[in-house]
Amino acid sequence: MELNEKKDSWEPAWRYCLQRVERPLVRNSTNTTNATAQTPQTTQQVHVEVKTDGTYTVKEYDFESNGKNLYARAFVPDGKGRVPLVIFSHGLGANVEHEEEVQKTLAKAGIAVFSLEFAGGSSSSSPMSEGLTTEMSVLTEVQNLKDAIRIANGMEYVDPQKIYLMGSSQGGLVTALTAEEVTNIAGLFLFYPAFSLPDDIRSSFPKLDEVPETFNLLGTKIGKKYITDIYDMDAYANLDKLGIPVHIYHGKDDYIVPLTASQKAMKRLKDARLTTLEDTGHALTPEQQAQIGLEIADEIYNGMK
Repeated sequence: MELNEKKDSWEPAWRYCLQRVERPLVRNSTNTTNATAQTPQTTQQVHVEVKTDGTYTVKEYDFESNGKNLYARAFVPDGKGRVPLVIFSHGLGANVEHEEEVQKTLAKAGIAVFSLEFAGGSSSSSPMSEGLTTEMSVLTEVQNLKDAIRIANGMEYVDPQKIYLMGSSQGGLVTALTAEEVTNIAGLFLFYPAFSLPDDIRSSFPKLDEVPETFNLLGTKIGKKYITDIYDMDAYANLDKLGIPVHIYHGKDDYIVPLTASQKAMKRLKDARLTTLEDTGHALTPEQQAQIGLEIADEIYNGMK
């Protein structure tokens, strides 16, 4: 699989937003820690003060996954050598601009961000990656993310020991499922991850033979494959196999993926933290994104807690 850096620039015309609520970031945090999942500390770590006044360069790439050409965009901190990398997975119908303020804040803090557009994953009228939305499923996106992780190890600006995954909504579910199958990931950051999706699908379609060939889901035309690929899935079953730290952010007023989905996941995860956002639904404001980006940078530099 070859990664090609694109030389031309583009200006995306479509921005994902299900809901925008101009409210401050208010939260409650819950931790679950299994002592066997922690590494003993023999020396006191020097605390790194996070600053977000750095500059970064935008790089564009294309690479092949599952026979499709995929688009990716990276924010690369200037003059930093090898740096930590966060690989971002967008939500259903979205693109690389999803949660963009989080991405920019991380880059200004000296952390590279690689954001891919899934094959058939964007409902934009001008998607950057190949593939139809009716051909896309959670499992095709898992394969896309696995391929992105493999190529990330070879990027000249990446510290391969400090690769983190970050995902929103469906991208959060894809991120967790992928992390269950790969070994070189330092931690996960999930925004309102769609752990409830398989249960919601079965509730909507009690019988698999009743699933139509295509239908609309939150504004995205999807196909029967989307349903069949996860119909028998238990999204929580293997979360206890994750031996890396996980930080989940979830809105208290989310009625698309309810907070209870993340609360249920917390009971399975060994080393996890749930931050509940007050007065927040299934989206983050730019102000919330910037604050969360700062918190994630702090955890990457000073340890996830």
